[in-house]
Amino acid sequence: MREYKNKEARILDRIICNGCGKIIAVKRGMPMEGVFSVCQAWDYLSGKDGETDRFDLCEECYDRMTETFRIPLSRTERTELL
Repeated sequence: MREYKNKEARILDRIICNGCGKIIAVKRGMPMEGVFSVCQAWDYLSGKDGETDRFDLCEECYDRMTETFRIPLSRTERTELL
């Protein structure tokens, strides 16, 4: 969940993990640690037509979630980080 200092200007203040409630600090609009952010717009043929779900997970909650996958995720390494 994202909280904003100024909702109209969309100045990000902090991020709260939807999984565990951990507060993730933000400086100059950048999270100070890894965050998994989802914005899913549901389309036709789903039970959620026209709805959009948003949530943020800290790295620990992301790891817990992906460990439960029946089919493991695919992970590759990047050699250049910007």
